[in-house]
Amino acid sequence: MVRDDFSRKQLAARHGVSSDRVTQWLCLLKMPEQRLYEIAALGDCWSRPLITERMLRRLRRRYDQGRSS
Repeated sequence: MVRDDFSRKQLAARHGVSSDRVTQWLCLLKMPEQRLYEIAALGDCWSRPLITERMLRRLRRRYDQGRSS
């Protein structure tokens, strides 16, 4: 994003998603590596999501609260 000088809106348009989705992706990149491995270990199930956006938001809030303590 920085290398190619894209804004979040431009990146969203390029990938056909909302700018909010791009923000979510960028937040995931800021999570600790161990947490990302835990999320990836849940797998990718297209017929029924094993983890939802709502669940990821809760994980992110817990992570943020742990950092501020």
